[in-house]
Amino acid sequence: MLIPFRRLSTLPLDFELNRDNARFSGEIFLKKSNLAQLNGTITGSISIPCDKCAEPIEKPLNEEVSFYISDGIYQGAEEVLDVVEIDTSTIDMNELFSSEIELIRSDYFCCDNCEGKALDAEF
Repeated sequence: MLIPFRRLSTLPLDFELNRDNARFSGEIFLKKSNLAQLNGTITGSISIPCDKCAEPIEKPLNEEVSFYISDGIYQGAEEVLDVVEIDTSTIDMNELFSSEIELIRSDYFCCDNCEGKALDAEF
């Protein structure tokens, strides 16, 4: 789903994306002429390998997501930390969804069988 930055206004624009068993939904609206705010939720589940035995784990999702999107390089005077800069004047919602899923995947996950067990193998 591609959203042209010029299409945004101060009225929230609803969005919804689905991939496998995960759903990304919420709203995006214009804060300033070149700065938009996205508020959403990622729900459902994703399959993640256990970090000890590599067996797949079904991870339930219920993540609140909120950040700003800048059309070009962000040069705001106020201290805003979560800003995604785009250089094409088009917001690629699929790319944002993928990025948020990868952030979740980068955490440490352990299956029920490995939870609390020490890793005794030598490498």
